[in-house]
Amino acid sequence: HLRGGGAGGMSSPNAVAFAATRHRGAVLKAYRDLVDVVRRSSPVEARDAVLEEARTEIRANAAETDESKRLDLLRKLVARVGYLRIVTPKGGRHKREGGTFVVREGELVEDGGESKGKRVADGKISMQEAHDYHNRLMKRQYFGRKPPPQPPML
Repeated sequence: HLRGGGAGGMSSPNAVAFAATRHRGAVLKAYRDLVDVVRRSSPVEARDAVLEEARTEIRANAAETDESKRLDLLRKLVARVGYLRIVTPKGGRHKREGGTFVVREGELVEDGGESKGKRVADGKISMQEAHDYHNRLMKRQYFGRKPPPQPPML
């Protein structure tokens, strides 16, 4: 006696219900992704129009029973989300100002750090001071532990 009565065993009511539930979850996830991406897009009017169009299309195809057609509609929705991700600039809660931030001797340098600072070549500090400064930075880089040996000072 064979269970399921068909090829692949997908004809039982439980298997069909499980597949429908799994498909519904995938559609809802794609819709949530769409909402997230559309929320970051700039024109508010376009946001509402895109979301309303997606809602209408999803609701119109909710009763679709042909699995290949349902998968095709899901692929289109996922492709649309992917396209919108590409063309929508990143944003959100964690916007950062562009630019370079330089801190020297505990102070924020306002001009973007373009000044040369302390340099041996300029004659502002001696070679020994530069070597001591370098060793201090190396110790800081290695979190207070002894850094690996450096080549000797010239």
